[in-house]
Amino acid sequence: MNRYRAKTQTVSLLIFFTLLLALVSACNSKQEKARKAVEEKLKNMPVREMTVDFFHPADNMPDKAYVAVTVTYNYATSDRSFQKEYLGYILKQDGQNWAVERSTLYTKEKDRAETALAGHK
Repeated sequence: MNRYRAKTQTVSLLIFFTLLLALVSACNSKQEKARKAVEEKLKNMPVREMTVDFFHPADNMPDKAYVAVTVTYNYATSDRSFQKEYLGYILKQDGQNWAVERSTLYTKEKDRAETALAGHK
C-alpha cells in the first residue's frame, strides 16, 4: 500500500511540474513576442540595446497587454555615456503576435499598468 502511495505521489508531482513548465514557457513566449513588437516599432531608431523590464497581460482584456522597456541608444549624453530612455507601450493582439497600439507611461507596477491599459493616466 505504501509503495502504491509513493508511486502515485511521484506521478502527481511529475505532472504538476510538467504543467508548471508549460505555463512558464507560455508566459515567456508572450513576453518574447511583445519584445519583438516593440523592436519593430523602434526599428528606425539607433537602438543599441533594449531590455524588457515588465510585461503584464491585461486582467480583463485578453487581447491587450502592457510592456515597459529600457532602450539604450547609440548616441551619447554630455557625460559620454549612452543615452537611456524608459518607455511604456500598450499592445494589442494581432493573431498570434502582439502589435504596438500606442505609447504610454513607464511603470513596473501592476496596478499602474492596469490603469494605463484602461486608458487612464
